[in-house]
Amino acid sequence: MKILAALKKIKHLDRKIEKTLKRIENWCSIIVDNEKDPAPVYNAEDVRKMRQRVIDWSTEKVRIRAALHLTNVRTVVDFEGKEHSIDELLLEQNVIIPAQLKAWSAMRRKEKGSGYRSTDSKDSWVVMQFDPKERDMEIEKLEYLKERLDELLDNLNIETDVIGLD
Repeated sequence: MKILAALKKIKHLDRKIEKTLKRIENWCSIIVDNEKDPAPVYNAEDVRKMRQRVIDWSTEKVRIRAALHLTNVRTVVDFEGKEHSIDELLLEQNVIIPAQLKAWSAMRRKEKGSGYRSTDSKDSWVVMQFDPKERDMEIEKLEYLKERLDELLDNLNIETDVIGLD
């Protein structure tokens, strides 16, 4: 089974679990006003079976997730001339690059009308603690790196077999 197929299966299991949990919530306790009300659609045994299905599906989901984690740690690929595990690349994509982008993007010019200095003062000026061109170039590099990383990981999801799953 490829990584993409495993991710799709997890998503499918999530939808089944959510749908069954809603049924359990609706049918585990029913208000019956009088004897003329129709019998409940599901009885106690049906609710017990639904609960067991949720447990079984959750167990299967955990089994697939564990296999995915193992695959991500053990599969080594070349990126930017270096060997990385898929797990390292996922952390780069989801943690490191976004943090770097936030840090570079936080460096903005503060104008005198922004409340940092009086707008009446003729002695106000802006002191730049960074080079805007360098900031823009770094942001552009990071966005390009993120695009290349996204493309690589998408291809790996399609091509890589999950360790431990048939």
